Amino acid sequence: MQFFFALASALYAYLYSYLYYETPVTIKTTSGVLQGLQTNGVLTFKGIVNLASLDSKHNNATGLGPACVQQFPQFPLTSAGLYEFLFNNPADPPPESEDCLFLNVWAPVFKPQSPKRPVLVWIHGGALAFGTASVPVYDGASIAANQDIILVSLNYRTNVFGFPGSPELPIEQNNLGFLDQELALQWVQSNIAHFGGDPKQVTIMGQSAGSQSVSAALQRHPPGNAPFRAGIMLSGAHTSTPKSPAPAFARFNTFSAAFGCTQAPGPARLACLKQVPAPVIRNFTNGPTSDLFQPVADDVTMFSDPLERIRTGLTARVPFIIGNTQDDGSIVAVGLTDLAEFLSTTFAFLESVTPAQARAFYPGLNDSLVVSAIARDVIFLCPAELWSGAAVGAGISNVYRYTYGPVFADLQLFPGAGAWHCSELFEIFGTFNVSTATPAEVTLSRTMQTLIANFVKDPAQPPADGWPKYVPGNGTRTLAKLAYEGNVQANDVVQAVESDAMVRVLAIPD
Repeated sequence: MQFFFALASALYAYLYSYLYYETPVTIKTTSGVLQGLQTNGVLTFKGIVNLASLDSKHNNATGLGPACVQQFPQFPLTSAGLYEFLFNNPADPPPESEDCLFLNVWAPVFKPQSPKRPVLVWIHGGALAFGTASVPVYDGASIAANQDIILVSLNYRTNVFGFPGSPELPIEQNNLGFLDQELALQWVQSNIAHFGGDPKQVTIMGQSAGSQSVSAALQRHPPGNAPFRAGIMLSGAHTSTPKSPAPAFARFNTFSAAFGCTQAPGPARLACLKQVPAPVIRNFTNGPTSDLFQPVADDVTMFSDPLERIRTGLTARVPFIIGNTQDDGSIVAVGLTDLAEFLSTTFAFLESVTPAQARAFYPGLNDSLVVSAIARDVIFLCPAELWSGAAVGAGISNVYRYTYGPVFADLQLFPGAGAWHCSELFEIFGTFNVSTATPAEVTLSRTMQTLIANFVKDPAQPPADGWPKYVPGNGTRTLAKLAYEGNVQANDVVQAVESDAMVRVLAIPD
């Protein structure tokens, strides 16, 4: 008996060490032999360089890579400091570098003979100007451990480094950030099986500009050709882009002149710009005179009319979730009380809409809340409705639309935040503040992880009981309100209601 007790104790100690202590682990990939860590039953590989490598030595993959060079512009209504606080972890910001194309992988411990796990690829937001996978809020350990899925996050070039709009480059090479994302998706296809993942069960998920990136990936991959089988779009979808790249070229010309590179567009000007150090470029782009750099419609990585491509069957015909938070626009309205100024400047395309007309769409709200609601509806809610309607009309099955409503006191990072843009990410990743979170917040985190993981595991099934496939318009109850009225349990988190997208569309002139 003593022998068996000793054996059981030794076995327990081994298993405890195997699952809960940080131990080195290696995996061979196309990026070389990676040395990561095994912690609490999860394999973690960080800062993976997305380059083919024949190097047989162990490459350290235990630390996050640097962020791509960031641009936090002075938006007309919101200080750059708020965006840095939300997207750059100012207490301990990651270093920045032009050498920034890294991936991170969190995978539950697996055995070679185990069934391959589904994979969730995360694309961060940040207006395609800032943001990085190298911040704590996007740590994938919690969802990987709790839901038995693999999470991959990635960096991509942003602002002028990722979307220069340069006449020096062929038009199809201007959306470098999207090409970076495609390169990462191909890496996943080539390597995720080494981590116990199934390359045929990949879902891509993004928020804000990351969500727009997901929409761009769906639109550029024809049916049957996508390196993913489903998409999740959290607050963002690309609906149209002017075909002419001239405005983007104008931005790049102004940018070049700021550094004294005044040659005519061509090799000489490009050579001049390459001599400018990245920190000098960062100082300029984060100053008051720099513009934002955005994608161009190149008919390769992004198209001028994705909705028409959906309707005509040219896009990936995969299931997707799409939606927005209840107060997605509150971050835009910080410090703004002048509705007329907002309509004539920030949203200049609404200049023919009077403040009185705008207020009539949102009765009972003060002007600051009207600004927040307009920003939500125009930037996030309406694109979600348009994408859903186009996809369902084209016969794409398993489209799920939502709005996210919970408000937690410890997440009110600015006045009037509400269920603000990004607030759902703390719940999805399980990276909320454990010292301030309420029991309801803790429960909702596990619930949101379950909804996401259910869809990743089987996108042919509803993400939750009571969440119907979306039917456009407000004649059916197919819009999922998530976590409203304190409903945070998996069995009550969904309230299926009529869509309000068609009710709150401003009469925007052609």
